[in-house]
Amino acid sequence: MHLKGTDLNLLVALEALLTEKCVTLAAERLHVTQPAMSNALKRIRDRFGDEILVRNGRSLELTPAAQTMIVPLQEILA
Repeated sequence: MHLKGTDLNLLVALEALLTEKCVTLAAERLHVTQPAMSNALKRIRDRFGDEILVRNGRSLELTPAAQTMIVPLQEILA
């Protein structure tokens, strides 16, 4: 995962999205609006070239690339 030049706010949003697997819950966790979190997800997708979260029925699931980001991202943010 190449993080050089990545906005720290995007990394915090990414961690919330990976943990919650839900845009609305991630927005609530970070005290931002759902549209703001959706915009962050779009920016994250563009930055990393991956969908990060994909719809599976009524829920969202992490892509394989997103799953590999969890531990390194938590270590960086710790």
